[in-house]
Amino acid sequence: MNSKFFDLDDEEGWYHIKARDITIAKPKGMVIKFWLYGESKSDIEHKVLMKGHHKDIEWIRKETPPFV
Repeated sequence: MNSKFFDLDDEEGWYHIKARDITIAKPKGMVIKFWLYGESKSDIEHKVLMKGHHKDIEWIRKETPPFV
């Protein structure tokens, strides 16, 4: 839930990501979902894009993973 007063997506925790992994099923890649822990949504975006394995990020959501 987002608020105009503060952004809950900008806090530390688990983030669920859906993006295209270009190292799988070359040359087009494959859309996958995965979990990362980070300091904020912008931290997660940086981690995902920095490695260069993912592109076309469809969404990043702050959620509690089923394994926690």
